[in-house]
Amino acid sequence: MPEAVKKKQPGGRPRIEFTPEQVEQIHRLAEIQCTVKEIAYIMGVSREVIDRRYTEDVELGRAQGKLALRRAQWRNAVEKDNVTMQIWLGKNVLSQTDSPVNEEDNQILPWSD
Repeated sequence: MPEAVKKKQPGGRPRIEFTPEQVEQIHRLAEIQCTVKEIAYIMGVSREVIDRRYTEDVELGRAQGKLALRRAQWRNAVEKDNVTMQIWLGKNVLSQTDSPVNEEDNQILPWSD
């Protein structure tokens, strides 16, 4: 990976400037839900640099990663008829449960044969 460009600042440390390709890499790392600590380590900078200057890129990457995962789950459930995923989504999206409840008095119904 090419190193970030360090620009001289009057007083203090040189300001680190990432290339557009490096910013895209930050975005891709966030998309696969890497932590800020991991992103900083891979990019060769401190966590503070990522937190201070690239928070929006990290947040956008994480949101897009979650969106891609949600689409894949939905496709699995609906298009591929994955019953396990249908049950999981039913519980998490539709608030369905394994325990039948009588909605009139909120009591769990007894199981009987």
